[in-house]
Amino acid sequence: MRVRLLLALLLMARPAPPQAPAPPAQAPASAPMVAAPFASGETLTYQISWRLFGAGEARMHIESRGADAASSLWQATLNVTSAGFVSLLYKVDDTVLSTFRDGKTSRMCSVSLVKTQNEGRRHRETRIDFHGDRSTASIRETDLSKGQVLRQAEEPMPPCAYDILSALYYVRSLPLEVGRKLELPVNDGGKTLSIMIEVQAKEEVKTGAGVFHAIRVEPKVFSGSLFKRSGRMQIWFSDDPQRLLVQLKAKLFFGTVSAVLQQKQ
Repeated sequence: MRVRLLLALLLMARPAPPQAPAPPAQAPASAPMVAAPFASGETLTYQISWRLFGAGEARMHIESRGADAASSLWQATLNVTSAGFVSLLYKVDDTVLSTFRDGKTSRMCSVSLVKTQNEGRRHRETRIDFHGDRSTASIRETDLSKGQVLRQAEEPMPPCAYDILSALYYVRSLPLEVGRKLELPVNDGGKTLSIMIEVQAKEEVKTGAGVFHAIRVEPKVFSGSLFKRSGRMQIWFSDDPQRLLVQLKAKLFFGTVSAVLQQKQ
């Protein structure tokens, strides 16, 4: 369980634990339309570490979809794989596929999310369809080993909501002034929750892809938000027009897990 949490929680790829009843998240009143700082075909590769150990690799890739501005979509893929001794203990090969709208015609609102989780003997698929026109997120979870539907649900959401991957790309597209606080409605397979994001500081970050002047951001995802346990997650975006995600750290009860950029293509 610790290793599964180690790899998948790091990049926010786990379903949310059951939540107590809460009012539906509200769409940010002033969320702006944005121009994407990333280009179709961008691929970012990260080394995942736990304490002093190499734990795996993560790869983020994004492509443009749609023939014209009215139907233009982005499709982002995140693949997380375990490596080294972690794979010997608990093999992980998870894929997250997020489809979301173009920022010029909408606020990069999510259209769908498909998470395929191969973790030890656990083989699950979770699909979320975001129906902004009727303010509902449809969720379906399937046991791939047994071909059995485990859960189907519909949860209320604002007309524009995000999944865990589209939220990262949307935040990349925003002006990140130190001291600014953002609030985004996010659904990761449970209730749609308002996640607070703080823009905290500018720092230098050393990575395998070079040294970056970066902006440190902290999403409040622990202690009953997206995740039940206490902890702390911080993300560093490059302080330049590309807003690359250059580093992510999660301080958990069993130690600190990090993902550091190694290559950009």
